[in-house]
Amino acid sequence: MEEQVKHPRRHNLEPFRDTGKMRRLRMWLNIAFMLIATAGMALYFVIDHEVAFWILIVATVFKFVELTLRLLKL
Repeated sequence: MEEQVKHPRRHNLEPFRDTGKMRRLRMWLNIAFMLIATAGMALYFVIDHEVAFWILIVATVFKFVELTLRLLKL
C-alpha cells in the first residue's frame, strides 16, 4: 500500500509585491528583449555574425535589467 506524503500548506508565504508601474516596465523590457533578440538571431543566420553578436549583447542587457528588477522586487 502506497503512503501519501502530505505537502506543507503555503498560505503563510508573503504575497509577491508587484506594483503596476514596475510590472508595466518589466513587460516593456521583456518585449524589447524579445524583439531585439529575434532581430539579432535573424541577422546571425542571414547577414553577419559580428553585428548579430553585438545586437544580442544589447538584448541581453535588457533582460538583465528586467531580471534585476524582478529579483529585487522593486
